[in-house]
Amino acid sequence: MRIDYYIYYRVRPGQDGELMAALNGMQRALADATGIDGRFRRRVDDPLTWMEIYEGVADAHQFEIELGIHALRHGLHEFLATGTARHLERFRAVG
Repeated sequence: MRIDYYIYYRVRPGQDGELMAALNGMQRALADATGIDGRFRRRVDDPLTWMEIYEGVADAHQFEIELGIHALRHGLHEFLATGTARHLERFRAVG
């Protein structure tokens, strides 16, 4: 079973360039470690809400370990709005 990950969070304003650089670096390193390419998006009606997307993960346990390591290593927590956290959702195909 393959799993798709959607991780969303609110960020502090005025950090778009730095956040994009951190996300690009983190996703490149994560892809090197896991073979899973990630994407990120920004909410249309709330530009302070961002989302990372990782699709087709076969080894969820190992992926989540690597995801945590790389998010910490690239300082993604430093961009979060005060009092918020990264929210991770897992989905799988049906049918």
